[in-house]
This record gives sequence, C-alpha cells and structure tokens, in this order.
Amino acid sequence: MKKKNNKIGQPLILVISTTLLLFLLSFAKLPIGLLNKLHSIDILSDVREPERKPALVKVVPKDTTSISKHSLLPTDSTLISDFGFDSSNSLAHFYQKLDSIKLKHNKIRIAYFGDSFVEGDEMTDQLRLRFQSLFGGNGIGFVPMQSNVATLYTQVNIKSTGWKDYNFRDNPSKLPLGISGHLFYPVNNGEVVYSPKTNNPPTSVKLYTGKLDKDAVVYINVNGTNQAVGLNINKQINETVLVGNTPVKSIKITTNNERIPFYGVTMDGLNGVYLDNYSFRGNTSTLNQQITNEVMTQLNNYLQYDLVIVHYGINAVEHDQQEFEWFESSMKSLIKNIRKGFGNVPILLVSTSDIGYKYDGKYMTEKGVPYMVATQKEIARNNKVAFWNLYQAMGGENTMVNWVEGDTVFACKDYTHLNSVGAKKVGDLFFDKLMASKKYYQQLTTTKK
Repeated sequence: MKKKNNKIGQPLILVISTTLLLFLLSFAKLPIGLLNKLHSIDILSDVREPERKPALVKVVPKDTTSISKHSLLPTDSTLISDFGFDSSNSLAHFYQKLDSIKLKHNKIRIAYFGDSFVEGDEMTDQLRLRFQSLFGGNGIGFVPMQSNVATLYTQVNIKSTGWKDYNFRDNPSKLPLGISGHLFYPVNNGEVVYSPKTNNPPTSVKLYTGKLDKDAVVYINVNGTNQAVGLNINKQINETVLVGNTPVKSIKITTNNERIPFYGVTMDGLNGVYLDNYSFRGNTSTLNQQITNEVMTQLNNYLQYDLVIVHYGINAVEHDQQEFEWFESSMKSLIKNIRKGFGNVPILLVSTSDIGYKYDGKYMTEKGVPYMVATQKEIARNNKVAFWNLYQAMGGENTMVNWVEGDTVFACKDYTHLNSVGAKKVGDLFFDKLMASKKYYQQLTTTKK
C-alpha cells in the first residue's frame, strides 16, 4: 500500500512566499510600462512615518512674485504691495492727500466694497475711527434707508419702517441699483430715524435719490425741528442737502410719495476722513456687475472718492480648489468698471481672510484659501492695483482655528466670520499696516530722488 503525500504544509509555504514577495515589492519601484497601471503596493503603509509635505501656502504655483534688491515691493509680506507704484493710480496719491488734509482742511473719502466679512460695519468702523482719530472727521459716511444688520452699527442707531428693498438678489424690473446694491421705495409711509451714538456727531446730512418727472418733497425732523425739503430730481442720482452745518443728534426722514427712489444718506463733518461701507452678504464680486457706470459716475460726482477698497473672497473660495479663473475674470471687470465710473482712483485689493474647514474631524485652513490668496495677488499685479494679504497679516495658516478655539475668542464658530472683538482687531491691524506701508513707500520715493 502506497503512502499518501502529506500536503498540510503547502498553504503555509504559499502564504510565506506571497508575504515575502509583497514585502520586497513594498521597497521596489514598478517598471515603466504595463505594470505602472497597477496600484502601488505597500503592506507597510500603516506603520510607515507619513510623508510630510510642505505647507500648502508654500507650494501655490501662481504666487511667483520674487523680492529682490531691485523690487519696489516690501519684503514684509504683511504690508501692502503697490503694483501701481509710480503710476497715476498709485496709492502714493492717497498717501499725499492724507498728509495734506490738516493743512488744507479738506475731506477724504473711501469706498469699501465687501461681503459679509465687513457686514454690520464693525471692522470698517474701527478702521474709520482710527483714520478719524489721526486725520480728523466725524460721522459714519453713507448709510442706507434700512439695513438687516442695523443693530450691529456702532456709530448710529437706525430705526426704519415702510420701505421696499430692491437689491442685487431681488430686482425683477432691473431698476438702477446704487453702489450699495440697494434701491428703496416707500410703501405707504416710509420713515427712517438716524441717531448718532457718538459724542462728536456729524454736522452734514445729504440725501441721495433717483430721477423723477415731477417735483417731490420729504419731511424731516432735525433735533426736534420739523421742515419740508424739496428734492432735486433731474439726474439719475440726485443729492439734496438736508443739514448743512449743524450737529445732528437725531434726524427723521418721512415721505408718503411712493414714486421716489431712495438710495441712502451720508452723515459727515466738514473735513477729515470718511469711509463708506458698501457690503453685501454672499457677494463674490459678480453681483457688482449690476451697477451701471452711470450710477457710479453720478454718485462719484458728489462724493469724489480718493480710494476704493475691494474686499471679496470668502464666498468665492471653492472647497479644495486651486484654480479660480472665473473669479479673475469677474475681478478684472469690476476693476475696469470702477476706473470707468470713479475715474483714475487708487484701488486697494484685500485678500480673503483665513477660513476653517473640518478635515477628518479637525478644523484647519480650507485648502483652497492659499490658492485664492495667490489668485488675488496675481489679479492685483496684472491690473496694477495695490494688494494687501489679509490672510498672511492675520497669521496665515490655521488663524481661524486659533481665533475660534483660543483663550481669547476673535471669531465665530462658523470658522469664517469675526466677532466684535475680532472685528476691532482686524480694523486696527488694517490701519497699522496701511500706515506702515505709507511710510515704506514714501521713504522709497525719497531714496529714489
């Protein structure tokens, strides 16, 4: 009788052989050709030290600006880079006006276009107050007839009833919106009361309305005194002086004429610096294309802007995206329209701030943010406008995480927006960096002479 072969050890030999082969392949590179279509083999992947890639901000391919001894850009990346330096739209012209404001007792005006990051005027008000403390001025500037975030305003109380708000997102008849993105019509009795909160109230109030084919009046009450005021009506945008040179503790505007289109009022002093907040929630910059050049031009004929700040980005960042060609196109059009509507005014482009996103259960910088910042810097360079890297100035990567989860809370738990403490911090940061940039470029000009 033949003895049967014992095959009990063959499976063990097969397992050992296969494991040894996989172990060797873990260290080997597959040859070029068909084998490259296979997935990489690495049975040690769970125990290997993970590959440490450089920080995302260092590998942004678009950010190619180099700093050399011949460059006009500051080596400090938190300062403003003026890509229009030595041109007719350089920030140098704005700096010169700041230097002469006290001697000439004139007025400087800034338009600040933004999204929900500056909605409610908290950050921009801190920036405004820093300007006014150094260069003079008393008043909040432009305010609409009503606002969904009126309770956040730190300089003025706004109580408003009886208005229909046509805006970027609700304008079926394509009415000529103001540069705030709004146009208001009275419904029955339209009424708004502005009550400044400051000890140094504005002394000038001007009303901005649209074109009418018949005479119209509004009724105002200034510090308890009533009067009727006839409106200017002939242009697309009309300015009517309501208060000329009287400290305004309170002003009420009332009308029952439902044909009058209203834009808002300015509340200023006679000289100093004024910053008008034109924020609109959710705007990526594309909504501004609804503003006509005629509206821009006519409003600027009255207000005479000396600087336009353009601050978008948090709504334009797409998750994990690296390319934003549509945003570049939109911003190019916006800059072109600003120059056409406002004249050869200096433009300062502010980058997006940091945004937190939850990856594997932990918040960190949204990976698309540094790419958006690099895109915005390239937009500024290509269009020869100034650029401030807010993302870098705030602290760069994971700033929002630190500001939400740190001992002092500067931001909201959406890891995107600032709270009132953070808004004040960024307003101070903006002003300090602007003044430091002013000093840098003025010293550079002196050195070149």
